[in-house]
Amino acid sequence: MTINRTLPRTFRVTQNSIIRPSNHNYFVLQPSSSRHHPKLISGKSHLTPANIKFSENISIYNGTIPRALPSTQARSASTLTMSSKLIPSNPSDVAVLRSVTPNVVTVSVPFARFGIIRVGGRGTIIRLTSGTLAVFSPVALTPETQAKITELGGNVGYIIAGDIEHHIFITEWAKAYPNAKIVGPKGLAEKRAKVQDDPKIGHELFAFEWSAANKSSNAVSEEFAADFEVEYVDAHPNKEVVLFYKPDRVLIEADLMFNLPAVEQYSRVPEAQKTGHGFLNKIFESINSTSGEAKGIKRFLWYVISNGTKDRPSFNTSVQRIASWDFDTIIPCHGETVVGGGKELFNKVFEWHLQGHK
Repeated sequence: MTINRTLPRTFRVTQNSIIRPSNHNYFVLQPSSSRHHPKLISGKSHLTPANIKFSENISIYNGTIPRALPSTQARSASTLTMSSKLIPSNPSDVAVLRSVTPNVVTVSVPFARFGIIRVGGRGTIIRLTSGTLAVFSPVALTPETQAKITELGGNVGYIIAGDIEHHIFITEWAKAYPNAKIVGPKGLAEKRAKVQDDPKIGHELFAFEWSAANKSSNAVSEEFAADFEVEYVDAHPNKEVVLFYKPDRVLIEADLMFNLPAVEQYSRVPEAQKTGHGFLNKIFESINSTSGEAKGIKRFLWYVISNGTKDRPSFNTSVQRIASWDFDTIIPCHGETVVGGGKELFNKVFEWHLQGHK
């Protein structure tokens, strides 16, 4: 397969697609004992965790998976939801702290989706003009990160979930900074409330939620509104919260745009962890790279992501509003930070959405 091939309409490689049944077109990675090169197959089926297990050999599953799960399979699938599967065992040893500006610090860590696709993870700490700190899509709270928080003033006022997937460390940060307001997309608090067997995921109340009704609101507080513009991309499958930090002209986002490969996020891991599953990583990078003409990611965003909720016009409207902001730096949660030329790169990647057509 080449990236010129039309992709399935709904991309379902998030944790959500594995944990919950979904009657959608799919793009699923499934291990097997086959020694042949895997193929990328799309189709339509009810997806559940049944028979989805991960090992060294990878292929693509194509077929119908019954909704009813044998108890042993259900227990096995439930382990996929455990936050321990998503957290580096030694975050202090692998995290990279970087001052993007005097007021914006990133904490980058290795993260492989399903233990296979190396996308990396990144939290962003922003010091508001008031001196209060906001943490976007927090990652593990290491002693080094806590020291940086103290250096920046120590007053964490906002813990921001970047979308419905980026929330694992909310509880950890909320315990360390109990006066912080937790904010994020509507529906995330309910999603977390359903998790009963993971000590990492608590049931904290959200002080502010974005929804389709207030998707451009920055009314979290006066100090928040003074420094941030916000766009809630509810037409994105992961319900993205995108921030524009006006004082330093920085765009901060979670899954709206990847910028692979994740070089910085894997810069402190052993070489052995930077390889493996090369074929699958190469394919995924080809549709999530912003380099050159960026044809792969443009097709991926147009055919898959922006059509994931069947509301591409709304997606386009959100992208067009984001493009109206005067940013120069882009900090994504997955892949490389773009320092300088961020607006031009964004316009290139989202060209079709800005035009409203291919």
